[in-house]
Amino acid sequence: MDTLNKYNYWSLLLVILIQINSTYSQCFNCKQAPVGTIFCDDFEEDIPFNQKYFEYNNNGGDFIRLAYTGRDSSFGMRVKWQAGEVGAGSLSKSFGKTPDTYIGKNASRPGENFDEIYWRMDVKAQAGWIGGGPAKLSRALCLANSNWAEGMMAHLWSGGMNDYFLGMDPASGIGLDGKLKSTKYNDFNNLRWLGFKAGKTAIFNDAYAGTWSCIVGHVKLNTPGQKDGIFEFWINDTLQASSSNLDWHSTWNNDPNTMHINAIFFENYWNNGSPVEQERYMDNLLISTKPIKCACDVTTQTESAALNASMHVVPFGSNKIRIQGNLTQFPLHILIYNINHQIVKEETISSPQEFIDLEALSLGLYILYSKQTGPVKLTISK
Repeated sequence: MDTLNKYNYWSLLLVILIQINSTYSQCFNCKQAPVGTIFCDDFEEDIPFNQKYFEYNNNGGDFIRLAYTGRDSSFGMRVKWQAGEVGAGSLSKSFGKTPDTYIGKNASRPGENFDEIYWRMDVKAQAGWIGGGPAKLSRALCLANSNWAEGMMAHLWSGGMNDYFLGMDPASGIGLDGKLKSTKYNDFNNLRWLGFKAGKTAIFNDAYAGTWSCIVGHVKLNTPGQKDGIFEFWINDTLQASSSNLDWHSTWNNDPNTMHINAIFFENYWNNGSPVEQERYMDNLLISTKPIKCACDVTTQTESAALNASMHVVPFGSNKIRIQGNLTQFPLHILIYNINHQIVKEETISSPQEFIDLEALSLGLYILYSKQTGPVKLTISK
């Protein structure tokens, strides 16, 4: 008979969850962002989105930052589609020179011209996902004026057989005469479409549900008057599709007052609506002037600590637990979340001999978490 049942109090079922989910994100964090970074958001810091992006649509609470929804049980973004729902929220980030103060709100490196950028996002669909790819995922843009007319759009959205694949769909709002033809956002009648190409990996197939994918896009504007523009993308460091002969802007950029690449939109827009209520998750958004790799070249100090650490939760007395094991260091900051991802207890313990008192918690499932060792599932029952 365990200690808690011996005293006719609560019993605790303690199950260690997977701490290391993939080789693809252990080394990634914005505090050690790679060289060339323009903007980075791993959602670990609770900074209001209206201080980081120029637009944030949370779709009534469907697209929000939550614990354990990111890679390696970190903080990330939870996307929820209701059955039949089309739009489920978005994040819009600007950088460089922008056409007005609204688009330029919170812009990274304002005033600069960017003719070449890379961007990354990590994406995972919930286990049991159905319906294939939910259309729009992200796009790099040249917002050419305050009416949001697009000088170019580098779309990454679903396509191919059964929409199981991610594809790239470049379009230009600049005519071959070097003049802006687009008059507004998504002015499809005045865009030049430069050729859709589907990727090679069926990441929206049901078989990939519950698995993280690291997606990297790359855009380079053409030299004015030449057809040498680039658009390509990778999934988990595997090249999916590439075009290197694009005429994005004709001679538009000969004018020093024109706009260049100045925004990335991270989107959750399903043209036909989701067939059922289901969730998707995002993490590790990065915009850079340099190539981005998903895999780690070396094991970082953070990764080593996570691999070497182990956490044992030991019931003690009637309603207390102790944290013991091969922890790298104390003090240890502990968060306990309920099933709604709300923090119900927060505590810092200075040694393995200290207790955490659970008397105030109701019966049910909780997650005990520390950054050092990852999550532990905690079920409290009589």
